[in-house]
Amino acid sequence: MMASPVVSILMPVYKTAPYLREAMDSILSQTFSDFELIVLNDCSPDNSEEILDTYEDPRIVRYKGERNVGLSNILNVGLGMARGKYIARMDSDDLSLPDRLRVQVDYLETHPEIDLVSVGMQLFGAKEEVWVREENPEKVKIIALYHSPILHASSMWRRVRFEEYGLRFRQEMVPSEDYDLWTRALVKGLKLVNLRKVLYKYRIHPAQATTRTDLTAEKDRIVQLDYMRATLPSLSERNREAFPNKVWPVFLANMKSGFFDSKLLAQRLYKMRRAKK
Repeated sequence: MMASPVVSILMPVYKTAPYLREAMDSILSQTFSDFELIVLNDCSPDNSEEILDTYEDPRIVRYKGERNVGLSNILNVGLGMARGKYIARMDSDDLSLPDRLRVQVDYLETHPEIDLVSVGMQLFGAKEEVWVREENPEKVKIIALYHSPILHASSMWRRVRFEEYGLRFRQEMVPSEDYDLWTRALVKGLKLVNLRKVLYKYRIHPAQATTRTDLTAEKDRIVQLDYMRATLPSLSERNREAFPNKVWPVFLANMKSGFFDSKLLAQRLYKMRRAKK
């Protein structure tokens, strides 16, 4: 039996043929090489399969379903196939810089108390800017009250810890499937962090640069409310609905649950409240 790789990389493929080769090559040329690249073709109608046929690297594991099942479902197929100690994500139209995997593996190896780490992103294409998120795991928990606290496509996590709690993606939560997963992980006590070092290039297509769909806002709000129900059980439904416009009840509810660091929560609530004025 072949030895299990250190990292299993999940790459869903759907309508990204013009960028697929660049994405594949950026992973196959990583300075950290002990991985399997699980390529999940969700019945893409373009020539992605022909492009994949040109690769003979033994680290590539391919899957093609009989019908299109959607992002979360195809990612869960990959989770079921994965053999690595760590799970990493990669989008099939993006680029990972050469040291990305090495930096993340080294971090998780030297920080056994941390369950997930993402790295900073350089946006390119229709929009150019840098995205980074909070590194402090206590601040990550608080940021999740407002928006997704983790950069999904550049994330890497401990497979056994997520499996321990049956944490998988939920198709009904797309396009907020990652936000939903991270909040459920936080509720279970997992520690998530973000490194500020930019090691991932995230392609922005023209439609992404100009739109935030009503569906995204709707799903994000469902995640936020469910997260508050789990972490602040004494908070009334009325006050959950009033957040983030009304923040004082959230602070009081946390005094009872103790889920969030009180000082850091007060600082963030005050900062966000000031920003809305």
